[in-house]
Amino acid sequence: MSIRRKIIISNLLMITVPLLLLFAMGCFWLNTAGKRYWQPIEEMYEDRNGVISAQNLIYAYQEELWDTNWEMLESQDAEMADTGEIPQTPEMVRLQKDLTDLGYHFTVLLNEETLYSNLSEQEWTQVEKLIGPVPEQASSITVGNDSISVIKCSFYEDGDECAIIAASTNVGILGSPSYLQRYVLPYIWIFGACSVFIVILVNACCSKWINSLIIPPMKEIRRGMQKVQNGELDGEIKIYRKDELGEVSEEFNEMQRQLKKSREEQLRYETYRKGLISSVSHDLRTPLTTIKGYVGGILDGIADTEEKRKKYLLAVQTRTADLEKLVDQLSSYNRMENHAFRYEMEEYDLKEFVLEYLSENEEFARENKLQISLKAEMGNHINMDKGAFKRIIDNLLTNSIRYRKKESSSIQITVIRKPDTVFWSIKDDGPGVAKEDLEKIFESFCRLDEARTHCSEGSGLGLAIVKRIVLDHQGIIYARSREGLEICTEFPAAIKTPGYRTEEISRQKPAP
Repeated sequence: MSIRRKIIISNLLMITVPLLLLFAMGCFWLNTAGKRYWQPIEEMYEDRNGVISAQNLIYAYQEELWDTNWEMLESQDAEMADTGEIPQTPEMVRLQKDLTDLGYHFTVLLNEETLYSNLSEQEWTQVEKLIGPVPEQASSITVGNDSISVIKCSFYEDGDECAIIAASTNVGILGSPSYLQRYVLPYIWIFGACSVFIVILVNACCSKWINSLIIPPMKEIRRGMQKVQNGELDGEIKIYRKDELGEVSEEFNEMQRQLKKSREEQLRYETYRKGLISSVSHDLRTPLTTIKGYVGGILDGIADTEEKRKKYLLAVQTRTADLEKLVDQLSSYNRMENHAFRYEMEEYDLKEFVLEYLSENEEFARENKLQISLKAEMGNHINMDKGAFKRIIDNLLTNSIRYRKKESSSIQITVIRKPDTVFWSIKDDGPGVAKEDLEKIFESFCRLDEARTHCSEGSGLGLAIVKRIVLDHQGIIYARSREGLEICTEFPAAIKTPGYRTEEISRQKPAP
């Protein structure tokens, strides 16, 4: 069942159930305690010959009779009075009609002078026989016999007396509707019917209004779900208003955005995975092919001297070491990407760490013809894993050596304190990288052969591992190409008050 039908049925139940309960309670009351009260009311207003109804009508027209300008009416209708016709006002017409419906004719007297009458002479004679001369009677009386029923009502204002005498000869008719039945009950039924109609109308309008608030957003959400089911994640559903359904629509749009982002990430991951497999296969195939060639040369007797066999075995050993290094880098990178690598964090001065590293690797710098200079400030404390940071410097220096076009390299290391961070960069004087490729060099298995001719010699994981270490230390990393390649990093400072003394340290080892 649709929501629209549920709303309509619930609203109908809100109308019918209370009405049925009220009707049942009314019937129960009428059949129990109501008999002791309703029946006396009906008997009180029972009007066998219309006397009570006629009295109530006369009293109802009292104000209208007083408001009638009888003197003006008499002057205007003098000619009609000469002809013996009785003048009639709109009030008299209505009163005449209402009393005639009850079987009564009447006469209007003002200070004992007849103003209006539709009583016949026979009826007037019967009235006088029953009540005697009119002036001698009381101001208000109700009498009757077997042949006639007479009502006299008098009203006084400013010393004037207005009297109405009504007579009916239909006294033998029983079961005449009472005043209660004729005037009160019909209005009660009309009022009840109008109330039910108004309630139904208001309920229908409210149902339509609620439907307009609920149905369009629900249709939009359903349309969006169908699009998602069909794999369409581009269009967002329309939000009609800021209510609960609007919040649901916004959450749906957010879910759709997340699904789209997840799909894009999945596609990127699939592309990355395929590239990773292809790159790993390529990097493993090259040394394996070389090893296979040298081992085949030994087995086939090509290395027929001890010197050749030793040369072949050393080549196999070198390629095996390359394989071991590649596998180690792959293992480390995989653990870092999956956040399974455990860092041993400690607070340390980055400048002191670089000095220790340069001191420990003097022989490495001399053998590889590296001229390293350090520009550092005091008080550059950060939280770091020393082993991971040594790996950063190892990879960057190895890259500078691998991609340089000269016999020697000039390396500049800079450590500068900023308000809340520590800036650390390592810059070489190599060929550099094109501006559009600066972000690509941190991707795994990236090779830019156009910029660096010897790029195929590496695994393509060095800078990817460096980036992963920096990110795991809550830092940022980027590259700049200015007369060489500069790798820049920034880390949160462990001590917020920076030092300001700067010193220049140079470690230059001449080529042997």
